[in-house]
Amino acid sequence: MLPTPDDPGRVPAPWWVPGNGLYSLEQELHRELPPEHLLYGARVHAAARCEACDDVLFRVTDRPLPWAAVHLTWSGRQEQYPWPRATPLATLNDLLARHPSHDGVVDS
Repeated sequence: MLPTPDDPGRVPAPWWVPGNGLYSLEQELHRELPPEHLLYGARVHAAARCEACDDVLFRVTDRPLPWAAVHLTWSGRQEQYPWPRATPLATLNDLLARHPSHDGVVDS
C-alpha cells in the first residue's frame, strides 16, 4: 500500500510523508529528467521524503519498477544523464536495503 499523509508509519524514520507539497516534488522530477533517464515520461506519484539523505520516494505506475528513490538536484531545469540519480525499488522493503543507515520496518 502507498504511504499516505494519514499513515506515515508506512515508511521508516527518517523518511516522512509531507502533508502537502507532494505535487511540487513530482513537478521538479519531471523538470529535471533528461530523455534517456529511466523515469522520463513515467507516471509517478511522490510518496515520501527522507530528511537524512534528501531522497524522494516515488511510486511508478506505468513501468516494471513499482518504486524509485530519487535524489533531485533542485536545479529547476533538465539535467544531464545520469541525474537526477534514481534507485529502482521492487518493494518498499528495498528502501531499507538501499539505505542501510536508515532504521525501521516497512510494509510492502
